Amino acid sequence: MQTMSDAGLKIFVFGYNRYDSMSTSLMLEQEGIEHYVLCHTQEAADLFVENGTAKRERLIVTGNSRGLAYQRNFALEMMAEGEWALFLVDDLKSVSELRNYDRTREAKLPITIANQNHYGKRFENEITMAQFLTRAQEVIAQCEKHDCHLGGFAGINNPLYRAKHWSYNVLADGRAWVIRKTHLRFDENVQLIDDLCWTALNIKHFGLVIVNQWVLPDCRRYSAGAFGSIEERMPQ
Repeated sequence: MQTMSDAGLKIFVFGYNRYDSMSTSLMLEQEGIEHYVLCHTQEAADLFVENGTAKRERLIVTGNSRGLAYQRNFALEMMAEGEWALFLVDDLKSVSELRNYDRTREAKLPITIANQNHYGKRFENEITMAQFLTRAQEVIAQCEKHDCHLGGFAGINNPLYRAKHWSYNVLADGRAWVIRKTHLRFDENVQLIDDLCWTALNIKHFGLVIVNQWVLPDCRRYSAGAFGSIEERMPQ
């Protein structure tokens, strides 16, 4: 069984409203990986348990109002200064990476419009959550090498945008982050598209954000549950 100490970082899943469809906690549970699931109310915690999408011992009730930024800051308060953690959305479907990842030495792949389908198939190599934790540790190592405090993964599966192994100062998509606790906190006036805000804040304060484009955590973005569709999110 993988534990948080074995993994070297805390793992936080941010659960909201997907009481019968939250998938991330189950994916971790299937591989015996320790993690926390943050939810807002005791009623929400009970519904996750009743629907079998999270174990009660994983759940932490924050008592916060609706909003991701409140939950992210709560997670940061559970961390020690300088500690790393993995932040995950609640609706992961899979994690995939470049086939032959460990044997690929190029810093940038020769991807073109003509050969993008070939590379697209190479990027469809699905990995386990335990393997994903290994990749998260690699991102942490890359961040520490450059004194960076936020690392991310590919946000889209289009191979034309994934040629570089490491991208710098691009959006760190909020479906999966490695975050080191510093003085920085999430802006609680920005409760949606908080990944844009958090990326910008990290660049402003620390000058660098790093993204591993060869690993893609895929999720059911803007689906039923959570904060809903783009139209439902637009007023907020």
